[in-house]
Amino acid sequence: MGKSYLGLALGGGGSRGVAHIGALQVLHKSGLKPDLIAGVSAGSMIGAMYAATLDPNWIENRFRELMNSDLFASFSSGTLMAGRNKETYIEKNSALEKQGYAVRLGLNESYVVPRSIIENSVEFMIPCKNFEELQIPLKVVATDIQNGEEIIHSRGDIKEALIQSSSIPGFFEATKKGSKLIVDGGVTSPIPVEILKEYAEMVMAVDITNYELKPLNQPNMIEIMRRSDIITSLRLKNNLSRQADILVKPEVSGIHWSDFDNFDKLLECGKNAMSKSLETLKNLEPRKDNIYYKLCSSLR
Repeated sequence: MGKSYLGLALGGGGSRGVAHIGALQVLHKSGLKPDLIAGVSAGSMIGAMYAATLDPNWIENRFRELMNSDLFASFSSGTLMAGRNKETYIEKNSALEKQGYAVRLGLNESYVVPRSIIENSVEFMIPCKNFEELQIPLKVVATDIQNGEEIIHSRGDIKEALIQSSSIPGFFEATKKGSKLIVDGGVTSPIPVEILKEYAEMVMAVDITNYELKPLNQPNMIEIMRRSDIITSLRLKNNLSRQADILVKPEVSGIHWSDFDNFDKLLECGKNAMSKSLETLKNLEPRKDNIYYKLCSSLR
């Protein structure tokens, strides 16, 4: 079986995944459709919704419905923190990192938000049960933190795959499967370009990483350790994104993964980034020995 032509890699980034929606809206409007999608965390959710419906406008509307639902309201109101702290973890995230609260919580608990919340969200967002129902093949990445290996889902229960891929370590409850302890796929493959290289001639990646580093002011030990881990992660993400044949990089600097108040801004960031990338492709000389020939021709 030959390779698919265009593979689309959608990286993780929490709320910044809204930029994926904007990027898909522009890509879809151009007439291009990926032959294969690989997604991690937020990227897996958006990828699954598109692969199921081929309708990025429906995805936007569905996300807005979720944000106006009781499910999202309970998440952002702090009720999930009952028995721990009445203020929501999302609203206090930055402050918690500078206080002993996060440390004390981490010593006594393995997660903040129970798995049931992701289950309900996935149930609300995804209109099918199995990978086989999708209109575009999809690969969903998760991570077994017991051995550090990535898990690639591509058949069977799609909702279970998405739950695993979206379980941000330490924030959402991890999934236990026998000896496995499964969390967010972003731990091993934050931008799933390498996975697609084996199956697609050309890979387009949408990188929604926040590469901005704000200066540390008299950092404590925890902040220094955390910053070191962040720098390592950013280097990995940058190297992975560079392996893509076409890199779409929305301007999301300064937007935290938990910040859903920037929905419209993120949507526009995705649209602008994809528009610029496609315009660049249109201006390439369409030579038959150029890997972009087929793609460029379809854009003209």
